[in-house]
Amino acid sequence: MSLGEVLDGEALTGKQAVAIFFGWLGLVVLAGLLLVVSLPF
Repeated sequence: MSLGEVLDGEALTGKQAVAIFFGWLGLVVLAGLLLVVSLPF
């Protein structure tokens, strides 16, 4: 499956939607943790 088919939305399955959701969630959490860790104490 090409990236165009995934981005099209019609071929997006439930598993793909969950994987994308948790992928973005993981990136946001990771970015937040890096921001907190990089703050000077």
